[in-house]
Amino acid sequence: MSNYWTRQQISRRSMLRGTAVGAAGLSGAVLIGCGGGDDEVDADPTAAATAAGGGTAAATATADPNAPKSGGKLVFRIGSEPRSLDPHFDVFNPVVANMTSNNMLRFTQDLSEIVPDICELPEQPDELTYIFKVNPAAHMSDIEELGGRKVTSEDIRYTIERQRSESSDSAGTFQHAYFFKDKLASVDTPDDETVVITTKDPYAPFINYIANPWSPLVAKELVEKYGDLTENAGGSGPFIFKEWQKEVRISLERNPNYWKGGGLPYVDELEFLISPDNDTAATQFIDGTFHAHSVGQSQLKRTQDARGDDTRYAVTPLQFWRQFRMSPTEKEHPYEMYAGTDDPMGAKFADIRVREGIVRAINKQTVLDLVYSGDGQITYGPILPQFTNWALKDELAGYDPARSRKLLDAAGITDGDIKGPMMWASTSPESDQIGEVIKQQLAEVGVIADLEPMELAAYYNKTYKYRYTFSHHVPLNSPEPDENLSSYFGEFSTYFRHFNPEIFELVAKQARTVDFEERQAVVKEAQEAIVMDFPIKFMFTTNVHNFYDNSLKGFDFSLDRYDQYGYETAWIDA
Repeated sequence: MSNYWTRQQISRRSMLRGTAVGAAGLSGAVLIGCGGGDDEVDADPTAAATAAGGGTAAATATADPNAPKSGGKLVFRIGSEPRSLDPHFDVFNPVVANMTSNNMLRFTQDLSEIVPDICELPEQPDELTYIFKVNPAAHMSDIEELGGRKVTSEDIRYTIERQRSESSDSAGTFQHAYFFKDKLASVDTPDDETVVITTKDPYAPFINYIANPWSPLVAKELVEKYGDLTENAGGSGPFIFKEWQKEVRISLERNPNYWKGGGLPYVDELEFLISPDNDTAATQFIDGTFHAHSVGQSQLKRTQDARGDDTRYAVTPLQFWRQFRMSPTEKEHPYEMYAGTDDPMGAKFADIRVREGIVRAINKQTVLDLVYSGDGQITYGPILPQFTNWALKDELAGYDPARSRKLLDAAGITDGDIKGPMMWASTSPESDQIGEVIKQQLAEVGVIADLEPMELAAYYNKTYKYRYTFSHHVPLNSPEPDENLSSYFGEFSTYFRHFNPEIFELVAKQARTVDFEERQAVVKEAQEAIVMDFPIKFMFTTNVHNFYDNSLKGFDFSLDRYDQYGYETAWIDA
């Protein structure tokens, strides 16, 4: 790969620095222990592919005992039942779309670089124009609807137009529309192998969103045949969708004509077992059901005791983290929002003193210590500490119960005036324990939170109607700062809504600011404004402990847990 990042007119060095996890963040993600695995096997299977954007593993034709071997079946876990296989529709794991299709570009496993996938890295003649070239070798899988046809620029145009066309105001639909919605002036296809995308304004997150795991190419033929991609998937990727057995498994098989060549993918079958209960899933890994598995602190010791000697082990900070949320606001006057609803408490949160009082009543360190034995990192704002280029370093809204009570008194709030349900997705004992601890802490300042644990899908359905009193929530954090700001606190936010035009402008400004150092300053200013407007208690992220069976080679979980590209280079050393 030519060094695109340094050869273009506009320095891509700044863009790459804006993309990467900071050095301290990566140091928390490196391999820290080994249970007998070969440390070297992780280094190579993807190298040739990323260098050429194409085939890999010429070593398969040699006698090298460490060369990738073909065949076998890989089994992994999915922790929850997807609502859809459509990568544009949902917030659940896009694993099937990533395995049956490709992106234009993609992140490396450690999030430190963006590399080619379907397209070469773009030319950029000016700050608004990106010229992508489709790899001429790329073609769709040979399923009935696609017939192995070439991938063309029209596939890219169709995907981007589809992703950005659906209104993100509708609950549960096309929730990554904000990547490109209202940001692009045009998407042109002058020939089958060229895509010219022009942004309306300088748009710093653009390349990162192109490489995001939620942006795989979508096949128009499948959408037209089925109406959507709720239960169907297909494209140019290393695997072919075979079956989704609800509440049991998702099965894929090797694409025998995968365009990258070099024997990829190496395994014949890829299966994801749907296993919601964390204790059960840990037992399944201990029994040898999964080839790799990630556990939290509560399952760590028994997993280490049972499998430590025949696994490779690594620990990383989790990009899913815990927040405490109050009623979202969609309008300048929240009373209008809540009129006639079953949540009369919502209007009280228009008073910043109420919001601050509630935020300062929660001791997040105590929650982390009691529920996870301190196994994690405290967070200070909307961006997690492992993304060191962007994260806030200091506490601005800390625990202060005396101040909390004074603020509530000043707002005319007496004990019991604020009372309502606190909902969450009850996916683990830990999530339920968090609810209990927060309830007790709020009660100390006279705020009553009635516990309302919910099944995951029902919780998401209610969350994205934006009508609730309290929740404690597990959102995703991203190496791209705009994804952590625009989608939660921007004018067209998708996952949470907090009305503040000054914050809207700061969020929009950081996306327009291409220079890295200048953008850092705006991102910091936007986060500080968000924290000090007290819509949310930003709490902590926990550590995730990754175990890999010694027979599994060429694979590591990405630091972005939604990114599934590593499966195409995985192989089994039977």
